[in-house]
Amino acid sequence: MAIGRFRTDPAELTAAERAVVAKQHPEGALVVGMGLGIAVSMAVAPALVVVGPIVGGVAGYALGRRYRARRLRGLDGSDGSGPE
Repeated sequence: MAIGRFRTDPAELTAAERAVVAKQHPEGALVVGMGLGIAVSMAVAPALVVVGPIVGGVAGYALGRRYRARRLRGLDGSDGSGPE
């Protein structure tokens, strides 16, 4: 999938992309990261509750995007070394 190209028509996606995108890995990891950010910040220092969910959400979303990209590469059979 090209960087910066947002496709809204499911017909433009490959079967592997549809399978992975439908699972919404980045969005789910965002929610988990925010929850962990709240829980960890409350356990460490309650004053960090303002920053914890933001940091956790950003980290979770980034991890979810990386996981989704890895799954797409695995399903497409490419090694991620560059354009084909």
